[in-house]
Amino acid sequence: MPWVDKLSEPQELRRCIRDLVALSTLPAIWKDYNSRQIADSAAAALLSMLNADVIYVTVPGLRDEPVADVMRTSQAVSIGSSGHIERILRGASRGRRDQISAIDNPLGKGTLRIVAAPMGFGGDAGIVAGSVNPQFPSETDRLLLGIAANHATLAIQRWHAEAEQRRLATVIERSSEFIGIADLDGTPQYLNKAAFDLLGLSGTEEVQRLNIFDFMAPDERTRAHRELLPMVMRTGRWLGELNLCHFKTGEIIPFLVDWFRIDDSRTGRPTNMATVSRDLRHQKKLEADLRRLNESLEQRVAERTSELAEALERLTLEAEERLCADVRAQQLQAELHHASRLSAAGQMAGALAHELNQPLTAFTNSINAVHRMMANGPPAPHRVATVRDVLGEAADQALRAGEIIRRLREFVTRGETEMRIENLPDLIREASHLASAGTGPHGVQVRLSFDPRAEAVFANRIQLQQVMLNLIRNAHEAMAQSEWRELEVVTARLDDKSIEIAVADRGSGLPDNIVEHLFEPFHTTKVDGMGLGLSICRSIVEAHRGKLGYEPNCGGGAIFRVTLPVPPER
Repeated sequence: MPWVDKLSEPQELRRCIRDLVALSTLPAIWKDYNSRQIADSAAAALLSMLNADVIYVTVPGLRDEPVADVMRTSQAVSIGSSGHIERILRGASRGRRDQISAIDNPLGKGTLRIVAAPMGFGGDAGIVAGSVNPQFPSETDRLLLGIAANHATLAIQRWHAEAEQRRLATVIERSSEFIGIADLDGTPQYLNKAAFDLLGLSGTEEVQRLNIFDFMAPDERTRAHRELLPMVMRTGRWLGELNLCHFKTGEIIPFLVDWFRIDDSRTGRPTNMATVSRDLRHQKKLEADLRRLNESLEQRVAERTSELAEALERLTLEAEERLCADVRAQQLQAELHHASRLSAAGQMAGALAHELNQPLTAFTNSINAVHRMMANGPPAPHRVATVRDVLGEAADQALRAGEIIRRLREFVTRGETEMRIENLPDLIREASHLASAGTGPHGVQVRLSFDPRAEAVFANRIQLQQVMLNLIRNAHEAMAQSEWRELEVVTARLDDKSIEIAVADRGSGLPDNIVEHLFEPFHTTKVDGMGLGLSICRSIVEAHRGKLGYEPNCGGGAIFRVTLPVPPER
């Protein structure tokens, strides 16, 4: 072998031995180095041993660490050209390994000879060496380059493994869970800090004298030995709740125990068993608190439900009592309205009798005349038409009296009609006729004026007639001593939502002290009045969602205005 023959030269042999010894000492130096430090140390050593101009090392990072790229150059390489050289060598490291290549010398004239040695990480990991020496690389150079790559690979792999171990050890030691490892015979090998704290253990010497069953509560040991351990050895895992014992206080502590078997990855045989167990005291306290809270809430809900049921019963009784009271109030109000109408009818009785006397007298006279005509036998043919006319006049007078009685009977009837669409002009005419018939011969000139846009009203006919009758009668009585006796009843459409009925007289008007209490009960200007008429009128109008108001008439007298809502479209 030619390169072995070269080593037979004493000087070359001494250099090779020296460099091999130097390489063999590097792993000890790299014991505490990370990947980048190992790569940089290997590059510096090879730069000197190979008498190279440039050494480039690329190493993969661990987990999220970046790739470590390191380059060392001789003094012949300027700082400005190092970046260009690094890109060339990075490309060379991705080429075919263990082969010598030559490229144009980026350092100057001639060529740069390059050789690469792979590292055992796969991918582009490796060491690339370059030199302008035309004899580079010798077999010795390639040997040293390969040994350095192997040493660096092993050192970096060891560092990665130790880093993983350190991370795992940190997680285990900082965990709040009970973590322990034991031999198959139950002798503890390792307990983390949380295990010592949770069970009140003093130190490792105490633990080494114990068995895993000693950690358990006395009443759990038999079950664990006979059932749980065989299950772990047979199936590889048992997960469940188990009570452990505190060594100092004797407290029984509930744990959620994950007890599992550890097998040799090469042979598959069991080697150890381990556990990761969670202290359940806090969880059970929360569960107990939650149960107590739930029971308390259920009790409070039951109490509150009972209170609400009692309150609902009271409210129901109050509502029924209030409903009965409302019904009674409505009955009393209806009785009051009826009494008011009877009172008005009683006050009109004399005038009504006079009003009825005229048609009844005429009726009687007509019947007597016909009786005389028929006294001497059937009338002559030329007298038949006269008899027929007289009987017609009698019938008209009877109808006139009947109409007066009908109006009075409808007015004083106890039954109340329903709310419905009524013809307002007809309603006012009937009220006016009835009021005029009951006021006697005062000689009042009544003028009715109706707006065609206010012909319909949604009302209780009898109640609204009671209002109009009261207002018209009051107007008649107010003008009893007046020289100018004119009564005007006018309807008008105010807007899209309301209509108005105005009753205006030319009487003496009302004094200020009466106006202040005009619509209050038991306030009146009449000697024999009860003071309920206008109060009842206002309540009726307000029940129809309307308003009743008063204002003095500018020409003397009073004006009462009834405002009612426009009825809905049919």
